[in-house]
Amino acid sequence: MIPERPNSKKNQQQAQNYARLFRRSVRRHPLMLVFLSLLVVILVLGILIGVRRCGHSLPARFYETSADLGACARLDSIVLRPQGKIYGLPVDDYAVERGEIESGETFSRLLNQRYNVNITVVNRLLALSKGRFEPRDIRAGHTFTAFLTPDSAQTLCYLVYERNKTDYVTFGLCDSVYVRVDKKEVTVEERYAEGTINSSLYATMAENNLPEDLATRMSKIFEYTIDFYALQKGDKFRVVYEEMFIDTASIGIGTIYGVEFLHAGRSYWAYRFNQDNDWGYWNDKGESLKRAVLMAPLSFNARVTSKFGSRIHPIKRIRRQHNGVDYACPVGTPVRAVASGVVTRCGWDSFGGGKRIWLKHPNGYESAYLHLSRFTVKQGQHVSQGQVIAYSGNTGASTGPHLDYRLKKNGKFINPLNNTSQPSTPIKAGNKAAFEQMRRDVRKVIDSYAGTGKE
Repeated sequence: MIPERPNSKKNQQQAQNYARLFRRSVRRHPLMLVFLSLLVVILVLGILIGVRRCGHSLPARFYETSADLGACARLDSIVLRPQGKIYGLPVDDYAVERGEIESGETFSRLLNQRYNVNITVVNRLLALSKGRFEPRDIRAGHTFTAFLTPDSAQTLCYLVYERNKTDYVTFGLCDSVYVRVDKKEVTVEERYAEGTINSSLYATMAENNLPEDLATRMSKIFEYTIDFYALQKGDKFRVVYEEMFIDTASIGIGTIYGVEFLHAGRSYWAYRFNQDNDWGYWNDKGESLKRAVLMAPLSFNARVTSKFGSRIHPIKRIRRQHNGVDYACPVGTPVRAVASGVVTRCGWDSFGGGKRIWLKHPNGYESAYLHLSRFTVKQGQHVSQGQVIAYSGNTGASTGPHLDYRLKKNGKFINPLNNTSQPSTPIKAGNKAAFEQMRRDVRKVIDSYAGTGKE
C-alpha cells in the first residue's frame, strides 16, 4: 500500500492559523512574550553552567554522574589547555618559590632550616645523591626552585637546583623520596651577523647587539692567521653560526659554520670541516687554519703600541732596531706560549728586558717574552701551545705595563705580525669533494643573508 502524501496546502494553512493565534495572544497577553524571553535566557545559562562544571576548577567529586564525568573528559580534550609545567612539574598544583643559594649555605641547612624538612628525609636524599650529584658542590648564587603545597602548611614537595644553564637536579620529598639529574631542552637557531670595525672587535659586537662570545670564538678560529690587536678601522666580518636557547633565553653560541674576515684589504675565510674525526677550520685553499705558531701570545685584551722594525727608543731616545712587538696590557695579563716547546731561559734579562722567558720550538722557531711580572714555568720544562707560561708586567727598561714579544726563525729575528708562511695540514685527496661541497654551501648561505647573490 502506498502511503498518502501529506497535503502541503493544508499544512501551510494550519501554520498560518497558528501564527495568527500566537500574534493575537501576545497582543492580548504581553507578559507571555516576557515569559518566553526569560525561558530562552534560562536555557542558555544552563548550557553555559553545564560546560563550566567541566573545567579544572572543580574536582571529580563535584561531578554528579559518570555520564557527567565522561562528557567533561571529552570537553577537556577539545577545549581545555594542558597544565603548565616547569622542570616537568605541574606548577598549577603548587606554590612555586624561586631563590638563590646563600653564601655558606649547605644542602642540609637549605632543606632543614628554610623549609623545615625532617633531618631523616634530608639524610635519605644525601644517600640517594651519591654517584649522581654531590650536594656539597652546591654553590652560592646558583638558583633553586621550591614546589610547596598550596595549603597553609606549605610543605616542600620538590626542590630543583640549577647546576648550570642546562643541567639541574630534582629532589622529590612527597609521594616518594628520590634524586633525579636532568637537562633542560635546548633549541638551536641559525644566525647571521656582520659588522665593521671602528675600534675593536668587542666594541663592534656591542654596537650591533651581538654576543660577546662570538668575538672570542672568531678570534680563536683566526688566532694563527690574524692578529686581532692590529685590526684596522674599516675591517669587516660576516659569519653564520648557531645560537642556543632554553625557552626564549639565549645560553650562548653553538657551532660556527663559516666566517669571512676582511682585514687590511685581504679576505680571510674559515670553513668548519671534519677530517680524521677531528673538527677544525680550513681556508679557501683547503688548508687548515691551525698553524705551528700562534699570531699573538695574549688572549684578546691588548693593543699593539710598537711594531717590529726601526724606531726611536722610548728611553734612550735614539733610533734603533726593535726586534719584537709591544702589546700594552695591564700587569697580570696571562701570557701564552705561541707554540709547543721547551723553556730554554727563565729569569732576569740584564739588557733591560726585565723578567723574561725564551722558548725553543720545532721547525726552527724560538720565542721570547719580556718585561714579565711572574712566571708559571721553569727552565727545562716542556710547554704546550696556548699554555699560560707567565703574566705580563712592567719590569726592566719599561715605560709602562706591556709585553714585548719576539720571534726567531732559524736564528734570525722575524716580524711576528708577518709570520703567515707556516706549515699547514691540507685537505686529503679523499676529502676534497666533500670539503668543496661544504665550502659552496657555506658561501651560499652567507651570501644569501648578505644579499650579494654570489656563490
